[in-house]
Amino acid sequence: MTETPSSDAIEPLTGSMFLYTQPELLNAGIHNGLGLIKPPQPFAFAAKVRAIPIVANEFTSAQKHYPIVFNSLENPMPVAVVGLLQDTNLFVDEQGEWDAYRYIPAYLRRYPFALAGSQGKQAAVVVDVASNRISKSPEHAFFKDGQVTPETQAMIDFCQRYDQELQQTTAFGQRLRELDLLEQQTATRNLPDGAEAEVVAQFVTIDMQRVTKLSPELQSELFLNGYLSKIFAQSFSMENWNTLIALRGKQQK
Repeated sequence: MTETPSSDAIEPLTGSMFLYTQPELLNAGIHNGLGLIKPPQPFAFAAKVRAIPIVANEFTSAQKHYPIVFNSLENPMPVAVVGLLQDTNLFVDEQGEWDAYRYIPAYLRRYPFALAGSQGKQAAVVVDVASNRISKSPEHAFFKDGQVTPETQAMIDFCQRYDQELQQTTAFGQRLRELDLLEQQTATRNLPDGAEAEVVAQFVTIDMQRVTKLSPELQSELFLNGYLSKIFAQSFSMENWNTLIALRGKQQK
């Protein structure tokens, strides 16, 4: 369940949201007259990051373009790695555009909207009012006659689906941890003239050898609940470290 407050008082938000600079609860009284435009640099807000959160249902698409890793062993949540250097996204160009031939994670496609938990089990709609996608002369207004427009409702629905998939992804990560299938690894790049290999990333990934050693009952469980296909997709994505290294070299030249 989601709610959009209609009073003129902006409710303060606690905590922080990755890539959201000034998130506010979407409010018909405060945000009336605002809406979305397509800015000249639509993905500039993500140009200085190395990884983007993704949900498990994105693995099949994301594994074609990015290494998929987990943020920790204790609370494993997946991210798509988009850069090797600190504060550098290899898939956003100087015009602030995402590479047209690469999958764009849902976390970015829902921006500047999101859901935030509120009292009870309700979730409130959040919008980053600092986003350059928001304008006082919008192409698609947030509200009309005090009600959300179809375009706004479509974004809210997308955020709701994302939130549901996020909960499923959390369960997936916890099951990997319970089965002790995660390990820490290091990605390196070979240097010329026999120099010591350069470490380009340290990350948490799935140990496929541990997966193959699971009992038939546990492997069947992972297959039936859809986890096994995601495990293989994550494993296949490891080949994309070479893609990142090649892109980094190309940009350095």
